[in-house]
Amino acid sequence: MEKQWHGKKILVLGAAKSGIAAATYLHHAGADVTINTGNIPPQEEQEKIQALGIRSVFNEHPIGLLNEADLIVKNPGIPYHIPLLQEAMSREIPIYTEVELAYRATEADFVAITGSNGKTTTTTLVHELLKGGERPVHLAGNIGFPAIEVATKAKAGDLIVIELSSFQLMGIESFHPRSAALLNLSEAHLDYHGDFKSYADAKGNLFRQMTNDDQLVVKRTDSEVMKRVPEQIHPSTFSFDDGDASVVDGWVTVRGEKIIQVNELALGGAHNVENVLAALLLIEPFHIPRAHIERVLRNFGGVAHRTESLGTVLGRSVYNDSKATNNVAAEAALRGFDAPIVWLCGGLERGADLSALIPALSNVKTVIAFGETAERFKALGESQQIPSFTVSTLEEAVPLAFEQSDKGDVILLSPACASWDQFKTFEERGEQFVKLVRSYEEANR
Repeated sequence: MEKQWHGKKILVLGAAKSGIAAATYLHHAGADVTINTGNIPPQEEQEKIQALGIRSVFNEHPIGLLNEADLIVKNPGIPYHIPLLQEAMSREIPIYTEVELAYRATEADFVAITGSNGKTTTTTLVHELLKGGERPVHLAGNIGFPAIEVATKAKAGDLIVIELSSFQLMGIESFHPRSAALLNLSEAHLDYHGDFKSYADAKGNLFRQMTNDDQLVVKRTDSEVMKRVPEQIHPSTFSFDDGDASVVDGWVTVRGEKIIQVNELALGGAHNVENVLAALLLIEPFHIPRAHIERVLRNFGGVAHRTESLGTVLGRSVYNDSKATNNVAAEAALRGFDAPIVWLCGGLERGADLSALIPALSNVKTVIAFGETAERFKALGESQQIPSFTVSTLEEAVPLAFEQSDKGDVILLSPACASWDQFKTFEERGEQFVKLVRSYEEANR
């Protein structure tokens, strides 16, 4: 598999986990690799690059790097509008993301998941379900495990479950999953893609190489998703109320067969029920024992920072949904509770239309907003006669949330915004929330 890269001149754009993993693989495969970043990488990354003995260019993207480049392997987060990539496209130099590299590096089969919301939960659930089968299974992709590292370890006959972003899917060519799902589509990353159609089409690239011999899974009631199904393919469909997998009389069903009652699922909320439905269709081709499926569904409680339960704290049910970086994700979380909600929200200002959240506010008793968008969320709450407060930081928001709540209430961090105004990642934001909650609990026992 590595012979295809021997002697090729390859420019790796971006360092971090995926860039260094790609550069390492290509260097060992005999390619002439240059790694280029638009900033100065952390010292630890520089040392890893230096240890490889490859050429590196930091803090700029010189056009001259293209003069000897046969191929570019790009970090997904680097936008295509930078001059280096614009010039590369004009010269018709192929631009891949690490996912394409990983696909070409292994004979394992891929199970791929994308969508605007629910990707991580569904990917992790599918991985747990597939562990009950006869084939070795690996987890990779946008979930934190560089795909190329996983692919080089996987053998023919293995399965790789991979979460994919729109950024990653813009850089694929031959990638052909055995089973794949587009869960849903809503406005996201428009600052990167420019418009919704470009973003949605990037997601639809997932299906580019698939045929009717594969399992193509889509949400039946999402018209934008259905537009991305290739005309020649008959998809497997899901939704809460209709599809090959749906909920009937309180039961999760697949093609009419009752699998488990909804109230037995460890995952809560209508949005997570749909993630379960999609997962069950994705694993169909792999003949997983029914007993294992039921056991996983009764015990799989979700993923950190995705409506993660912190348990009962001073009589309140507290949830960390820091991964909710857009309206749709926050709306799904808000609709998942019947008890009164004290809602912590806010973050990076991206100009989203917050009025779309109004239908989901019926159980919100108090809004506590922080970050760049604090004033806009306060105005949203006040427009619905909900008591609303602004604070500067999450550190101020947590004690106020307890003060404004009563026993039996839900305290929900579901920001509906990216974290980058005050945090490096949504994980860092969620971790701080957990620490603040535990500290408040300890101080007020």
